[in-house]
Amino acid sequence: MSNRTTLRDVAKATGVSITTVSLVLNNHPTRVSEEKRELIKRKANELNYVPNQTARSLVTKRSMLLALLVPDIENLFFASLAKEIEDECSADGYSLIIANSNDSKNTERQLLQQFEARNIDGLFLIPSSESTKDSTDLRSEVAQMSCPVVLTDRLVREQWCDAAGSDNYQGGQLAARLFVEAGHTHIACISGRHDNGNAEARKAGFVDELGKNHITIDPQLDCYGAYRFDGGYQTADRILDSGATAVFCCNDLMALGFSKRAEERNLSIPEDISLIGYDNVLNSLGIASNLTTIDQDIPQLAKSCHAYMMNRIKQKASKLSPAPWLNDPQTSLLKPKMIIKGSVRTIK
Repeated sequence: MSNRTTLRDVAKATGVSITTVSLVLNNHPTRVSEEKRELIKRKANELNYVPNQTARSLVTKRSMLLALLVPDIENLFFASLAKEIEDECSADGYSLIIANSNDSKNTERQLLQQFEARNIDGLFLIPSSESTKDSTDLRSEVAQMSCPVVLTDRLVREQWCDAAGSDNYQGGQLAARLFVEAGHTHIACISGRHDNGNAEARKAGFVDELGKNHITIDPQLDCYGAYRFDGGYQTADRILDSGATAVFCCNDLMALGFSKRAEERNLSIPEDISLIGYDNVLNSLGIASNLTTIDQDIPQLAKSCHAYMMNRIKQKASKLSPAPWLNDPQTSLLKPKMIIKGSVRTIK
């Protein structure tokens, strides 16, 4: 196995000092010709020179590490969001650590402590469901961190930290309007969790919009599926047996589970029952390509979160304001949009 290429090796190959090589490769000003500058970069590339990040961190006071804490990495929405955030970070030279809290407040607390010990430059935090309902403890834990934090996707009511997410209430309204316009009145809903702020906001928007049109959901058809495939699958029989003509699933994975059970019963969507999902994460995978769903624009959400992060890292370096992500928090709320496919039938 060959030894790692060092600045000394590049300096020897180009006939300049180690200091000059370091200044050029770090894009700092130095009295060297453009020709020599290009030679240094070319030789560094030919020799497969990789900067020693540990040594660089001692000088720059940056680890070039960012972290993302997700509640459930198996959830396709969070997996898609993680990929987009990682792409944004990579474009700015940062590496991203991704950790899974299993939607546990205790695990969340432990991981925050571990991240702080690793000297990360910033944290994208998707809080646990419990923390979104009562963020008092989370607020205290975040305040102890020395790096910028951006609450991502799941927002807290008090808005005490930089945050970027989607208007889930409006997303629920969009689903309800489509069903109403299609003539449906016997409607079911499969929400995520009782203690999840996003799920409750989607459901609230859906129920309130139906109420404006004098439509109520039968309590027996007000279901919870924990955002899981099995959640949609297990609640399907109750809804299908009720004679409901439409069902709103608060994420695409539950919609997929519902569709699977309907198919097993030789029922078809939308001929036998109309269906709307949420997140728009299945169509890109070639799964349930006929599903009408609410799109949260994951790429734009990632860009918004990353923009906050880069700005706060710069502000922290300038030392002009202590912890501006907490003392002057900003919130970005993206507007969802309906992606109409073929899973909703008009019955008027």
